[in-house]
Amino acid sequence: MTDADERLAPPPGYRALFRHPVAARLVTARAVSELGDFVGLAALLLLAYDQTRSVLGPAAVYAARTLPALLVATVFSGWLDVPARRTMLVWLSLAGAALIAVPTAVPQPVPAIVAAGLLGAVRAAYASVNVAVAAEAVDVPLRLPLFGLSAFANQVGQVAGLLAGASLTVALGARVALLIDLVSFLVAAVVLAGLPGGRGERRGPRPPATAGIRTIAGHPVLRGVALLTLGTVLSGGLPETLAPHLATGGWRPVVLAASSFGGAVFVLLAARRAWLARVRGQVATAAVLAGVLVLAGVLVALDAPAWALALTNALIGAGGGWLIGAQATFARLAPRERMGQVEATIVAANIVVSGCGIFLLGGAAQLFSPAVAYLAAGVVLLVVVLLSRPDRLPGATA
Repeated sequence: MTDADERLAPPPGYRALFRHPVAARLVTARAVSELGDFVGLAALLLLAYDQTRSVLGPAAVYAARTLPALLVATVFSGWLDVPARRTMLVWLSLAGAALIAVPTAVPQPVPAIVAAGLLGAVRAAYASVNVAVAAEAVDVPLRLPLFGLSAFANQVGQVAGLLAGASLTVALGARVALLIDLVSFLVAAVVLAGLPGGRGERRGPRPPATAGIRTIAGHPVLRGVALLTLGTVLSGGLPETLAPHLATGGWRPVVLAASSFGGAVFVLLAARRAWLARVRGQVATAAVLAGVLVLAGVLVALDAPAWALALTNALIGAGGGWLIGAQATFARLAPRERMGQVEATIVAANIVVSGCGIFLLGGAAQLFSPAVAYLAAGVVLLVVVLLSRPDRLPGATA
């Protein structure tokens, strides 16, 4: 199947998701988990910044996830499609609760960075198995709305979670915010335990660790979409990383959460339209995102007011919302029996590129200025867009 096969009617409404026994629990667990995750993330970011007094502190929290996520995508990726997927999701949620308990008990930078690193592995595995369940048990017309509503839960969780987490951390300390994150993992585990059981089919022997990479590299459309995804996530955490440096007082939480707000609005609207499932629409949205990143760099260089930075960060978040289309493309074109491993490969690659990229961009902001970080991110993404034009992807044009 090629991208030209996606001349579809608009996807069904969101109500259909909540009538589906699998999709409803996936969305509910995602909403609970994401809210708690970003309450905890705000605590970790502010804890790292306040104790290091540098943007490199929050950048280290993001970058710490790199190696564990890479191990999930290579050494352990073959295991993701072997056990029952419902059982795997429950145990990954419980593992997240156990890991966040460490900085909850000892709210210091080193335990926070270590926990963030191991949580990167858990999140990579969880996201991969989650998409594999959707590809296996949710019909194609429902997938884009499912990914869109899940992304909406992610973005709203960021907005509410970062605001609440930052406020709780300032008022009551990091331990209270991290405890909320721990409880959210446990609630998500309970919700996921109610998923219908599998059909009992054998999944076959464990594939080699490189099967996911070979699957993506061997498919021209998946290869192009993966490249565009990596160019996008390179700067995914840039608005949140630079917010403590660019904004003060009451504007700091607003600038911190603006990107998530923009992304939430975009995915809620775009998931009901078939155009984002097409590669052409995905490339066009990424191109707009590159332009907005360059605009952000110009505004920062001109010392624009905080409200302008918040608005630009919201546009950056909206541009990054095209990634739900990439998820739908992967779920449609990747082999179902290898979906967990394929998704693990791209998720872990995203975490690696995001972690390394945000650390490098944070270093550029520290050595030069935040404007340079935004400009560099925009230029890199623009180059990737030019390399990923739809007319260079076989079968990607209608």
